[in-house]
Amino acid sequence: MKKISLLILILSFMNCNSDKKSAELKTDSYKLNSNLIGIYEYKTSEQSENHYIVIDTLNGKYSGLYYGTEDSGGHGVFFYGNKMEKLNIEKKRISFEIGTRELYETTRMRIVKHKIDLEKDSTNGISKGQLKYNGEISKNGFKLNCESKYEYCWENELNFKKLTEKK
Repeated sequence: MKKISLLILILSFMNCNSDKKSAELKTDSYKLNSNLIGIYEYKTSEQSENHYIVIDTLNGKYSGLYYGTEDSGGHGVFFYGNKMEKLNIEKKRISFEIGTRELYETTRMRIVKHKIDLEKDSTNGISKGQLKYNGEISKNGFKLNCESKYEYCWENELNFKKLTEKK
């Protein structure tokens, strides 16, 4: 009888503890705005040079990738794709940083069908200048300001619009 009582006590404790954890998960995910999840585009004069932001969630927090371009002076435009570091989204504000970037001749925002396509695409250098973005979240996207000590920003002000599915 004592063993059965002990077993019931352990099971009820585990049940209470799991309810508490699921309540914490619900609270954390409730704070996240699922409308922010998606792909955002900043259009340039050349479509191939457009910038993209991908926002998703991971472990109850926002996560983001930034696909951009960098002018290499007289050598053309190079492409990069980086994780958004120090991503902070609160109410109507967003901020993040982009650190060291490996530069490529082709866009990073693509679907690769064959592994050999990745092997052919080598880096053309590294850009080390930190990019700092901050701005406002609107109903349709982000209005971001970019700061760079070495003037590596594509533009000082970028307006990203959320891409929607065409029906």
